[in-house]
Amino acid sequence: MDLLHSAGVQVVQYLQENYQGFQDWFLFISFAADLKTTFFIFFPIWFYLCEAVGVKLIWVAVIGDWLNLVFKWILFGQRPYWWVHETGYYGNASTPVIRQFPLTCETGPGSPSGHAMGSAGVYYVMVTALLPCVQGTQHRSCAAR
Repeated sequence: MDLLHSAGVQVVQYLQENYQGFQDWFLFISFAADLKTTFFIFFPIWFYLCEAVGVKLIWVAVIGDWLNLVFKWILFGQRPYWWVHETGYYGNASTPVIRQFPLTCETGPGSPSGHAMGSAGVYYVMVTALLPCVQGTQHRSCAAR
């Protein structure tokens, strides 16, 4: 598991070093697809525009969050920001320097990432619902009311 955690830390370090200018964008994207935002903002809007998409959005959010919880129980993965300081994986080598943000400062298991799973599911439903509109092949059942 240490090898998997170290790979995750390398990805985090790479993103933080090379995409520092996009930090606020990444935080917004993660915040915007949070379950609270999905239930109170995205669901009512999509349910009004297209009932089927609104229902899909709720199901994806609920089942995705439940699966994330089950996977966290099974994997019980460490959070990279804590793991680098608690592991003996790096031995005498210096540990990677990664930053922690208020959004990522949680106390439960960190792997798999609930933010990544939730965002991916919610955005997938919304993007696949918008694609027909952008491509000009909008379904009649989901036309604006």
